[in-house]
Amino acid sequence: MKNYSLQSNTYVIKNYDKLPPFSSFLSGLAGVKGIPLWVFYTNRGQGINSFGIHNKDNAIMEFNPANTAYENTPLKGFRTFIKLDGKYYEPFRTMGKQIERNLYIRRNSIKIEEINKDIGLHITVKYFILPKERIGALVRKVEIKNRDKQEKDMELLDGMPKIIPYGIHNGAFKEMSNLLKSWTEVKNTENHVPYYTMGASSDDSAEVTEIHGGYFYASVINGQVIPIIYDPDTVFSYDTSLVNPVGFMEHDIDKLMNLPQYYVNKVPCGFTPLKMKLQPLKTQEITSFIGYAGSPGQVNEKLEEFSKEEYKDRIEHLADEIVDDLTKDVKTHTSNPVFDQYIEQCYLDNFLRGGYPFVFGKDKNKSVVHLFSRKHGDPERDYNFFSIAGEYYSQGNGNFRDVNQNRRNDLFFNKDVGDFNIKTFFQLIQIDGYNPLEVRPSTFTVKRDCNEKVKELLQEMAGRESVKLQKVIDRNFTPGQIANCIARYNIAIKGSEDELLTEILACCNQNMEAGFGEGYWSDHWDYNMDLIENYLSIFPDKEQELLFQDISYRFYDSPARVLPRSEKYVISKNGVRQYGALVHDEEKLNRPGFQKEGSNWLKTKSGEYVETSLMVKLISLALNKFSTLDPYGMGVEMEGGKPGWNDAMNGLPGLFGSGMAETFELKRMIQFICNVVRGSSEIIIPMEIGDCLIKVSETLKSAREENWDDFTYWDRVAAIREEYRENTRFELSGTNRIINTWEIYSIFCNFAEKIEDGIKKAVHYGNGIVPTYFTYQVSDFDQVVDKEGNPVISHYGLPKAIVKKFTVQPLPSFLEGPTKMLSTIEDEETAAGLCSNIKNSELYDRKLKMYKTSVPIEQLSMENGRIRAFTPGWLERESIFLHMEYKYLLSMMKAGLYEQFYKEMQTTLIPFLSPEVYGRSILENSSFLASSENPDPKVHGRGFVARLSGSTTEMISMWIRMFMGGRIFTYDNGELKLHFEPKLPGWMFDEKNETSFTLLSGCTVKYRNEKRRDTYGKNGVKAVKILLEDCGKAVHNNALSGELAEKVREGKISNITVILE
Repeated sequence: MKNYSLQSNTYVIKNYDKLPPFSSFLSGLAGVKGIPLWVFYTNRGQGINSFGIHNKDNAIMEFNPANTAYENTPLKGFRTFIKLDGKYYEPFRTMGKQIERNLYIRRNSIKIEEINKDIGLHITVKYFILPKERIGALVRKVEIKNRDKQEKDMELLDGMPKIIPYGIHNGAFKEMSNLLKSWTEVKNTENHVPYYTMGASSDDSAEVTEIHGGYFYASVINGQVIPIIYDPDTVFSYDTSLVNPVGFMEHDIDKLMNLPQYYVNKVPCGFTPLKMKLQPLKTQEITSFIGYAGSPGQVNEKLEEFSKEEYKDRIEHLADEIVDDLTKDVKTHTSNPVFDQYIEQCYLDNFLRGGYPFVFGKDKNKSVVHLFSRKHGDPERDYNFFSIAGEYYSQGNGNFRDVNQNRRNDLFFNKDVGDFNIKTFFQLIQIDGYNPLEVRPSTFTVKRDCNEKVKELLQEMAGRESVKLQKVIDRNFTPGQIANCIARYNIAIKGSEDELLTEILACCNQNMEAGFGEGYWSDHWDYNMDLIENYLSIFPDKEQELLFQDISYRFYDSPARVLPRSEKYVISKNGVRQYGALVHDEEKLNRPGFQKEGSNWLKTKSGEYVETSLMVKLISLALNKFSTLDPYGMGVEMEGGKPGWNDAMNGLPGLFGSGMAETFELKRMIQFICNVVRGSSEIIIPMEIGDCLIKVSETLKSAREENWDDFTYWDRVAAIREEYRENTRFELSGTNRIINTWEIYSIFCNFAEKIEDGIKKAVHYGNGIVPTYFTYQVSDFDQVVDKEGNPVISHYGLPKAIVKKFTVQPLPSFLEGPTKMLSTIEDEETAAGLCSNIKNSELYDRKLKMYKTSVPIEQLSMENGRIRAFTPGWLERESIFLHMEYKYLLSMMKAGLYEQFYKEMQTTLIPFLSPEVYGRSILENSSFLASSENPDPKVHGRGFVARLSGSTTEMISMWIRMFMGGRIFTYDNGELKLHFEPKLPGWMFDEKNETSFTLLSGCTVKYRNEKRRDTYGKNGVKAVKILLEDCGKAVHNNALSGELAEKVREGKISNITVILE
């Protein structure tokens, strides 16, 4: 019997508790105007292993890493205790041959069921987030059905053995729960809804504050709010192990409920009691709401609604509807329903990390916020501190690289996003080419000249209550804070809340909030070009406006700086290394006006923000990266202290490491610059950038004319870069330099030639597969000494060194380098040759027929990074890291290798894998699959670390290319064109010879292929007719032009049929 199957839009896992453990989560979506919770589940016990609000510090049920969650969930998760005709039984925990347990996974809910044939009960438990309410809650709906034809006497307790009172941080609870239980308070018991909080703050400081807010537990049975047992001693008596509910086992419900309850000096619980006669073939329902509210009153005012049957039915339907309304943006129909569902799941998981773009207003008064996002933290990613704002219009935090790549395709689904993402991520690029790690939720500040206008607006729309709203907007605020204020105080708004928000935000500056984090990765900037290319695929007619006309781009100003070589080249016991590359710039931090905890932007000497065009930002970024090419001119140096995409290669910066993946991205950026600056015009560039550009250009010219060796060129350019960084460390002069575009073109063409030379050299080192990484061994150096001959010690604590010569050391093959190279190859034969080399190498897992992150790396030293300490076939070491494998597949498509792509797709894309091997829903991605390199054959091909990864955006990019081809809109000779050039195999068309997808979120495009042939290759069918069903027009072509193309882009056409022949 198969344990895994798709039933409509529900993924079913039979006998889930006997299968390999996995961890996942509810999407946590409560709607735009709802309060999200984070909720994690596993296929053990009753599913939920932890949940809470805001972040893991605010856990209602204790947060556990995955390995301990698998152990704890059956005991410390939700529990149900039953006495049936006097005999004790615990569903979802008691073992038995006649017991079947199944798990049903939907996009915004899960359901578990137990069918116990021995005692004649069928129990189901469904979980979902309370949608569109001012309080956040996990809804738990328990149904107990009597399968027999005899009445059953039933007593029951259903709930949680432990509830952490609000105000106790999860980490503190793990380490000091015995102390912190002394602060426990349980309020509101007179209303039958315990409210769990702390009496006061627990910090050991002079200032003691009250705790505002608390968790609640409310249960409804047959329209009545049921008193909750909150004292664990009442339930478990002397069994502190929580294994057996001794109190319940020894006493009937009536006696238990008459026992006095005490919450003091203990960790409280929450159990719903029930005593009844369960009639034959009848079902009893218990609906519980467990969550967070700002006060007991906020919960109490909802109790009447909670008790209504129609309310419970409505919220259950709403929970599904919320997600369906979002994922319909990618509604897809092919011959494979699993693939169709998979695309929607990828889209959902993609915006859960990157955010779902929500647009207030239009045109110049437009504001974009990305809702529902969160850093990828969960039981399998226990190292990440995630944050999901528990407010309306909820936003979360994320890392620069992650958020950037997951927003790559925003414009394909919402054209009103415009250049917002481009501006966000290019403004976060610093004057030195690096960027902050953390991207925080956007905030807003009322413009100075709009203060009175906004004040009058609030008075007009909110009356006397406007004072409360004014307090919110007197500082930086989020849309959610305004909406929450309105909800908390029941403020009556004249007109709609959306109108109020839109008008307020139109009077505000939107603040891009970010934080330095912990270092400068060498690859974060890689993803910026994707944003530009995707923008121009939708708005090719706005290229000049995008690149040259908007001159309000800023430079993020970080408190950390990269040190010059003289401060970070040191002598260790293993030789000369690059350690201590970064320092927090105390001098900058102490300068007037620099916000130590806020977001800062580079200024001129006169105190004005440095502002320029996107073109200049591109030139600055490309210049910075070109100036960090390694001593052999091949890879981009990791001189900022962090590696690239593969975090586990964390030792490479110390070994003077460089990456070829970044070189191919630099090549792409420089080619783009060369393509768009042709023609005669002028570009205004800040003097410091312009001077550095000319110096590097002249140095390259001299190196060629005078035939310098690689080290001499590298040393001279590095010195120019270091001088430039020192000159721009605190501010810019405010003066500009004017450079002709033909000169820019000439300079960057020369840069491109230098890069090509480095690529050729790198390919030679790789014997057909370009290396991803190089390290450099110092073969000649001088120790730095003072006047007395004593070693000069660096801030890192080691003696300084001056390097005089490097020797390159290519690392074994990793997949990333050749993947990036493949995407730049324009010749299909050359591209196919590279793919053949990769498949014939140890990068290919022949057992799984998938692609690994690298070949075996046993010969590498531990100095290269923690990857070397990992088990082969696990985490980043020689595993199937889905994000990189999907990048490789996308690169195949970019290279035009569609036939090869669809062959590989059958064994590499998750929906085509065997779920029995994958070990979880094949609608959901994992970060990695254990490869056949792993010494444990039982885990080969199994997915680990659920859902939120870059693989989702790669899949969405592949989906777009599958259904639209390599180009969407183009602009030629003043005319806009929309092209229909699908790259689909014949087998993806259904029995009606049709397939369909959603274009730009609102237009259903149906392809009709009567011959059911491939739509690519020499014999592939092509579009010959386009039928616009909304306006009854037929176009005999493979593209729409002019007004018709514009109408599609504007969302004025909702149905298109394309005939393929």
